[in-house]
Order: sequence, then C-alpha cells, then structure tokens
Amino acid sequence: MIKSKYLWKKQIEGIVKDKDIFELINKNRDIHDHEAFFSMGIEAIHSPYLLKDMDKAVERIKKAIEDKEKILIFGDYDCDGITSVAIMYRVLSNAGANVDYRIPDRFTDGYGLNLDIANDIVDDGYNLIITVDNGISSIEEINFIQEHKIDVILTDHHEFKETLPKAYTILHSKLSDNYPFKEIAGCMVAFKLAWAIKGEFPEELSDLAMIGTIADLMPLEAENQAIVNIGLKQLKKTTNLGLRKILNYSDLDIVNQTSIAFQIAPKINSSGRLNKGGLAIELLITEDIKKANDLILKIEENHILRKKHTERSFAIAENLVNHLDQVLVLGSDKFHEGVVGICAQRISEKYQKPTIVLTIDGDVAKGSARTFGQISILNMLKKTEDLLERFGGHDQAAGMQLKVENINAFRKRLNQLDIEDNEPELNIDMEIDLRDITKDTIQRLQEKSFHTALFLMKGLRVVRKQIIGKNHVKLSLEYEHQLFDAIKFNSLEYYYNLNENDVIDVCGGLSINRFRNKESVQIMINDLKCDHLQVIDYRHSVNTVDIQENLYPEFVVLNDETVIKTNEIKSIFENHHSFALFPKFLNINFNQIIDRNELLKVYMKLKKLPQFTKFDIMNILSLQEEVAEIIIQIFDELNFLKRHKNYYSIKDKNKADLTQSSTYQLLLDKKKTIDWLYQSTNDKINKYLEDHYGL
Repeated sequence: MIKSKYLWKKQIEGIVKDKDIFELINKNRDIHDHEAFFSMGIEAIHSPYLLKDMDKAVERIKKAIEDKEKILIFGDYDCDGITSVAIMYRVLSNAGANVDYRIPDRFTDGYGLNLDIANDIVDDGYNLIITVDNGISSIEEINFIQEHKIDVILTDHHEFKETLPKAYTILHSKLSDNYPFKEIAGCMVAFKLAWAIKGEFPEELSDLAMIGTIADLMPLEAENQAIVNIGLKQLKKTTNLGLRKILNYSDLDIVNQTSIAFQIAPKINSSGRLNKGGLAIELLITEDIKKANDLILKIEENHILRKKHTERSFAIAENLVNHLDQVLVLGSDKFHEGVVGICAQRISEKYQKPTIVLTIDGDVAKGSARTFGQISILNMLKKTEDLLERFGGHDQAAGMQLKVENINAFRKRLNQLDIEDNEPELNIDMEIDLRDITKDTIQRLQEKSFHTALFLMKGLRVVRKQIIGKNHVKLSLEYEHQLFDAIKFNSLEYYYNLNENDVIDVCGGLSINRFRNKESVQIMINDLKCDHLQVIDYRHSVNTVDIQENLYPEFVVLNDETVIKTNEIKSIFENHHSFALFPKFLNINFNQIIDRNELLKVYMKLKKLPQFTKFDIMNILSLQEEVAEIIIQIFDELNFLKRHKNYYSIKDKNKADLTQSSTYQLLLDKKKTIDWLYQSTNDKINKYLEDHYGL
C-alpha cells in the first residue's frame, strides 16, 4: 500500500472526455478566450513610463552615453539576472555607451552587492551604476556608492524593506502606483528600461525577456503571457547569435514555454551555479561566431558538470538524513555550493519534510532551504534567527548563513518547533480515461505550453518496471488491455516500492514520446497511490542495502530475522499492508534448537562447565549469537539454568519436557513461518496475506 504524498483535489468532477480537455484546461486557468490569450502582443505590454521615475532614469543614462561616462551594469548569476544583464548591455552598447558588466562571485560574494564590491566600483572609476534584478535590499552599499558621487539607477523586482536605498532613482513595479501589473521579473524591468532608452519596442530583446520571465517562475498572465507570446515568436527567428547556438545544441522537438523552462533556462542557470555566469552573459551578448562556438561548448560542459555535482551532492545528502527529524538539516564540506538548492528541493520532495542543505567552508556554513506542503520555511528561520548570521527568502524557499558551531543547535531548535502542517495539496485538472486520449489533444496542450496540466488516471496495472539512466524510473502500465509508459525523473522510489501486477492510481502530465519514428502517449508522474496490500519479492536480491534505503517507511521487511525477533508475527500482518520479502539474514540451523538430541548434546557439554556465559556457548559450540540466546531461553524455561550475576550454571536436573518451554513451542511456529516465507511463491504469499489480512 502506497499513500499519495499530496491530498489530491480535482477541479472538475467526473471523467472528462478527450474533446473537452483543452477547453476545460483553459477554464481551470481562467483563460476564457484562448485564441486571444495566446495571441496577446505589444498591445498588452504596459508602457515603460508607467514605472515611477522612468523618465529620470532615461535622461541620466542618455547623458552618460553622450558624455562617454563609464557605465557598469551590476546583475545576478541566475537566469533572470543573466538575461537582464544581456538586455541592458545590448541596448546600451548599440546606443554607443561605454559600458561594462559585473555579477557577484556566487561563492565568496553571495547574492547582490556587498561593501567589498561597492569599494571596487568606487576604485574603478565608474560614473553610473545600473543594477538589474537586484539592489533593493542593498541599502548600505548603494548609499555608500552614492556618497562617492556615483549615481545608481536601481532596477529590481524583489521584496523590499520599509527603508529604501538612496539611489539616484529606483525602477520597481511595486513602488510604482501607476503601474497596473506588479508581478514582473527583473528582466522585464530591464526590458522596459531598454524600451525607453531605445525609444521604440525592442522586439529583438523580447526573447531574452521571455526566457528570464519563465525561468523566474513569474505568473503567466497579463503582460507576462504577452512577452512569452512575443518572445517565443522572436526566438524562432532570433538575431541573437548566442541564443541560436543554445537552440542548436538543445535538440528541441518544439520551441515553447515547456522547452524554455526545462531545457533552455537550465543551461543558462548551470553556468551561474558553477560560478561561471559570465560565460552565459558573454554568449548572449557576443557578435563573434568563433567566440560563440567556443562559449556554447563551455556552457554545455557546465550543464553536464552541474548535473554531476547535483547527483554527487544528492547522494551525500541522502546519507545524512535522520528519519526521526521533522526538519532535515544536512551539512557537509563535500557539497557543491551551487547545487544545494536543487538538493534541498529533491530531498524535501522525497522525504516530505522541510529540508536545509548546508555547505561547510571553514567555520562558516551557507545553504538553501525548501519546504514541503504549506509549512513556511521563512517563519521557521525567523524563530531561529539568533543562531543565524543572515537569512532571507519566502515561505517556500530561503537561504541562510550561520557559524558551523551553531549547526547542531540550529537543527535541534528547528526540530523542537511546533510545526502546524496542513496536508500538502495537489490541484488536479481532471480525471481522464487513457483509452479516450488522442495525440492531437496532447499535441495541442504542448503547443500552448500547458506542461502544468495534471490528470488523474485510475486503475493502472504495473506490467514492468525499470531504471533508465541512473536515477529515472520507467513503468509500463496496462489499462483495459492497452499499454502506456510512465516516467518519473530523478527518483528511484517507485522502482523499489512497486511490484508487477500492483494496481495504482496516478496523477501526472501527458506528453508524446517520439522514439524511432514512433509516437506514443507517455505519462509524466507527479504522484501515485496503491490502495491494496503489497508484497514485493526481493528474496533473490544480492544487494539489499540500496533497496532498504529506498523503501518507504510503511514497508515491513519480511525475512528470517523479522520472524525470529518478533514475538507475535501475526500482529505485523494485521497492522501493516506493505511487505518486502528479503533474503535470509540469520540463516539459523533450526536443528540445533528444535531437535531434542541436539539440545541434549548442548546440555551435556554445558553441564561439564562450572560456569558459562552466552559468549562461551557461542565459542565452545560454534553457535550463532541468536541461537545461543534461544538456547538460554529454552533452558531457563525448563529450569535447567541457575542464574548468577554475570554468568550461568547448569542445575543438577536430568529430565524435562520440551513442550514446557514456551520459547520452544513458539520456535516451532516460527520455523514453519520461515519455511513458508522461503518455499512459497510470491503470488501464494500475497494471496494468503490478502485473504487473511487484506484491506
């Protein structure tokens, strides 16, 4: 029995027919006219001058260009920050500006401006600084730069405090009363500034703004959807040499929001995670073909390397998990700092707990936190802020820094908190009948980038399971005599916790798999459940360590050790519904403990000893520890033993009836159970448990 990780909430009751799926998906997203929604263009993009002080910023920049002042663009190392820098650099360089850019060192500087960088800026003689996708929280640093007569034009979209930096001007949608749509990314603020500088809509930069908007998970509505529509069209005919190279190396079936989110943006992000974000910026601003060719190879190498660092760090993190903790705090000097956020996300999803992954460097630990469900990770950090050097973020994700000496206290405090956890919910668009689904419908959903569409599919029988790559699971599922493939990326859990012939309900997306000129419907698993009793057969497996590490906690391992060490095996069957059959662990020779003659031999040998311990029995008679313990129990119940403080001796007693020993009687039953476990087929064991203890 596998419980779903989430509480499934269907938005539409009943089973939806194929012909109604697309219309109802739109309805679920409040899209009432999908033709209009996906064709929104420049008319839906708000004027840059609705941003407060845009005219002031443009006037100052144009003066800097005319006077050949040194301009510095200061950005961030994530995809939103990188595309923001590229947008601003391209518009300024095309306007003839004396412009340079800089992003912080991810590992030494951290996020945003700091005083060391501010000092460098002053020393380097810049006259104008334009921040993109950062700056709103850098109060001390920006004030310092302004005090040195260097103007700062701050463009950002992040949350701000009550006190704002004393910049020359600030461009921020949430600080602009006249700006009608607040939820735009940093790249969109930069795009608006580029528009105002150029004096006309910069269509050639819309693909960069589109990528940054999608990568930063902005809500795709209003002008965000409009820039996605415009940017996707522009990307297909892009004049950006670097973007063309990324597209060529991505082997995309279709250029849409989904491919941007899962293939293009991660490549740009990968360099930033490895502290090589400058390579991605250079690729997006270069006009040199040879340079672009060299850069794309490095970007691809970084993307592969990032994946390797992620897998290595994830494996380390898993080994540090304490299953008893309600909040997982995992610290190591072996983590790669650039991927701790990805690791925290994957660990939190796998173990369904808030997770903090810390990379240790000397006496300092820096890390990322991800929550699970509705628990606010930011509120938890606020309750431990006396142990932190700094922290920030939002309810779902956060970052922090603390002294290594405080990690244990930090972990302890978090696990003492009274966490009010509501069961995490998963909004499902609708339930469908897989036999009814057409490839045309899935294709239509893909073209409109409805990759978040979730469907409920019930009653699927597992025909086959396999591991593909190193960390992905592929299931072959049968429904009403038709076969469908299902994929779960970056998780082996379903491989180890499902058995052939298990019947499951699946919540997931749908895609078209194209392989060797054949097309088939494929399920992308988000969550699943199995409502019946499960018995998974691993009796012939050589390496059970990996299996046990991946089994869900509700699974009970059934082997000879379980039977021997459990007083009432029936209670295990009554109270659990998930069982994993494992190879024999103890391999006890039952003849030594149930055969009367064998027990008599032991008795006679022990009688010759004035005193003995359990370990004497083991050594003299070459018996396993478990066997020695059982013999002591039997002899004690038969009143053969005299107990002393640290040893035993044999009483002078000649006869006893073995049936007087409850341990002996229980042992006979346990031997029968063990024989049943290892001599019966999996189907017979499953049927017996289902008949007697099933749901």
